[in-house]
Amino acid sequence: MSPIKKPVMDELSLFLITIAFIAAILMIFLSLYRYIFLTWILILLAYWRSFSKNRTKRLKENQTFTKVNPLVKDTPEDVEYGYLNCKECDQLLRIPKRTGHIKVTCPKCNHSFVKKTMRGRFN
Repeated sequence: MSPIKKPVMDELSLFLITIAFIAAILMIFLSLYRYIFLTWILILLAYWRSFSKNRTKRLKENQTFTKVNPLVKDTPEDVEYGYLNCKECDQLLRIPKRTGHIKVTCPKCNHSFVKKTMRGRFN
């Protein structure tokens, strides 16, 4: 049995919850109660993203959001590293970009494998 993973609230999820909160307040002041389900959709989407098992895909979505959103700045960590899941235990691993072939060892299960990194992508 695998352990329960902690939820991850990234910038995109926090943005969705903030927009839902602002929309709910506006709907109350403008008496648009019949559209309140839109705020629930945004909140449920944010929590679905937080508890999703496919963290690699959620991370890519968040990276796309941070590139488009002018309020979120890229940190050097985001530029220098990439993320992937261990093939055995599904642990999220951070590895450096643009290093050619790299031997990756999972700290959780000690599974080792070789990855080729090139231009920020993992092949």
